[in-house]
Amino acid sequence: MNQLRARIEPLQALLYNREAVGDIARVIAPPYDIISEAHQRRLYDRSPHNVVRLELGRDSDRYTSAAATLRNWIECGVLKRAERPAIYQYTQRFELEGRAFARTGFVARFRLEEFSPGRILPHEKTFPAAKEDRLKLLSATRTNISSIFGLFPAAHPELNRLRAEVAARPALIEATDDLGIHNELRAIEAADEIATVQRALESDRILIADGHHRYETALNYRRQRRAADNSPELHGYDYTMMTLVACDDPGLLILPTHRVVRTLRPEAIQSFAERVRSVFDVREIEARDALRPALLSGGRGTLAVALRGSDRFFLLRFKGGDALARAIPDVPEEVRRLDVTALHTLIFDQIFSLKAAEIRKGGNIEYTIDANAALDAVKEGRADGAFLMNAPSIADVERVSDAGATMPEKSTYFFPKLTTGLMLNPLDD
Repeated sequence: MNQLRARIEPLQALLYNREAVGDIARVIAPPYDIISEAHQRRLYDRSPHNVVRLELGRDSDRYTSAAATLRNWIECGVLKRAERPAIYQYTQRFELEGRAFARTGFVARFRLEEFSPGRILPHEKTFPAAKEDRLKLLSATRTNISSIFGLFPAAHPELNRLRAEVAARPALIEATDDLGIHNELRAIEAADEIATVQRALESDRILIADGHHRYETALNYRRQRRAADNSPELHGYDYTMMTLVACDDPGLLILPTHRVVRTLRPEAIQSFAERVRSVFDVREIEARDALRPALLSGGRGTLAVALRGSDRFFLLRFKGGDALARAIPDVPEEVRRLDVTALHTLIFDQIFSLKAAEIRKGGNIEYTIDANAALDAVKEGRADGAFLMNAPSIADVERVSDAGATMPEKSTYFFPKLTTGLMLNPLDD
């Protein structure tokens, strides 16, 4: 392995051996945090080598089991180390609402940096339990099993040229996942082409789009390893695997993340319609089919709510004014402008007494991009409330991050998610 120096370095990835596993589509998986128990079972049944056995195992000690499984797959040739270090060009082709899209990024090792200098920025808050889980897995396997998703400010002309040249080459790996998303991976091995990526992204501000928990986990893991090694040189654990996409990529989409709340105070449900009118214009809608179009046409500042026991839906339009500034005076204006902030502050906190600390602990709120599923949960009595939103824009995410602030948890859903299992990045060379 070459000596590590740059911010962006190629990786000598672990790749599935197609002679051992057959169709790569049988061994890939979505990110761990969107895999339901039912989907986990399907992935287990699909192949004895599906990456879910590493990323989200079901053994009693799943961290030790993941490490043992990983060693076994390497020893048996299920996973093989790439012959040469490479940066990989990763393209996802997909359809959404009848339109075709393609999104392309560069998968590389990214040198870990603290957030404070401002060269890499988060945009969402994180959950402590998720970071503890990911740290246990990383400590056991010493391998990045999935990639963090990062954004750089805009496409560079030299990267555009390189991307077009690489796209004309045969794909190293192709696989279509359960959502019909076609994944293509091409290796960039030439020294001059690797240097092009390194130069272009050496100084750019990188924004974490997806993988906040894993990035913070990688920082914690690096601290542990550095304390034990006491070495001045850069090592594999000083880097993490990251897929870097331009903020102006035409296939970079954000979907809204709706909230489903299992338990709300009954008295707050009863008084909701009256209390919410102090800060929102309220329209009551009888037909469920009319709710989503009304939400979309309402644009920024519009929320839709379904509550247990009500035969109507509520369409809320924020009146503006200083309600948010009075409620959260220390929060930057870039954050107060977000619909999710109005929801969490003016509705969850002030009406339903759902405090931020309780939300971060998890357990009472589920997050989904499926508005119909959220409404069904209330209709079928599995939840007390469904709260639907419009998606924030890429510009919203950039403004919040550049202000040094973060959005509430699960404020964005970048679509499609990066597929897990196309490559793994061992941290010990």
